Amino acid sequence: MSRFTAFCNDTTDLQAIVSDIDRYDRKRVLQPNWKATSTTNLYQLNNTGHISQLYMDGAEMIGIADSGSAPSSDNQFQSAELDDVLFFYLAGTSVTELNSSVFEAGQDWHSLKNTVCKEQADRMRSYLNRPIYKRGNTTYQGASARDYDFIIIRINAILACADLIRSQDPDRADMIEQMALSPDGTGLLDKLKKKEYVMWNETSFRSESGVISEVSVNASSTGYIEDIKLNTPPLTAYDEVRVVISTAGTFSVGSASTVKYDVFVKDNTGLKTSKVVDGETITGDYQSLAYGARIRFQAGVYTLNDEWAVTFQSAEIPIGQVKSGQIYR
Repeated sequence: MSRFTAFCNDTTDLQAIVSDIDRYDRKRVLQPNWKATSTTNLYQLNNTGHISQLYMDGAEMIGIADSGSAPSSDNQFQSAELDDVLFFYLAGTSVTELNSSVFEAGQDWHSLKNTVCKEQADRMRSYLNRPIYKRGNTTYQGASARDYDFIIIRINAILACADLIRSQDPDRADMIEQMALSPDGTGLLDKLKKKEYVMWNETSFRSESGVISEVSVNASSTGYIEDIKLNTPPLTAYDEVRVVISTAGTFSVGSASTVKYDVFVKDNTGLKTSKVVDGETITGDYQSLAYGARIRFQAGVYTLNDEWAVTFQSAEIPIGQVKSGQIYR
């Protein structure tokens, strides 16, 4: 199996873009001009072209290879491309009955959608010209709990739907594709190319400032890390800083706090292993974290071993739009 696979699935992701996508299965109706052969129950239809999957009144028939032996069981078909003829075996029928049925040629719908999704994923890779990484660890999958960023999944589905529809409705296909690739550069893939969207593994102004995520918080806890303050880029290229409550209690405005926390950073043995803050009391002000950053806790109940992660990722050129801000001397 290729390591280059589709980003979206071929069912609900496509239906989220085009609810009636299953109408565009690329089937073509064959002319009702069946003829009997010299073999009992074997019929042929000429001038059919390539057929990878045959349908009779919407039901899939059974294909056999063109290897010299003709179909010999009910509902079997064989496409002899060199002779441009289709053979079909069915007992207890006749030419008249076959010609009154609807025969369609196409591809297996699931296989077709899967192929198109993969092709459009390859198109995305070529257009972006930067890596798209899978995020198999559930810690980094976000609210969607998917292997790829939502923006990647959505673009793949848009392009796949447009490709599936194009042969039957080119105008609608163009309209759908412009959701991803627009002449004025406002499509989702255009914006991703211009780095207006940031993928999970890429450095952004947000990731440089630190991204807070819950690791393990007791259901009865109401306190949390409310903000991070960072006056300079973090003094690390990457780390997942561990913040854990070491002394439980209630932090209330107007009362002395008894709640304490520890902070762990990376060392040469791994992440979250080296303690840099030991038993600091939560005060509600900006307090020690790591790498020049400070955090502020919200008032509330804190339970022993409540834990958060603050992820820092820094680079010389973060991805994102240029914005203004204040600097202090």
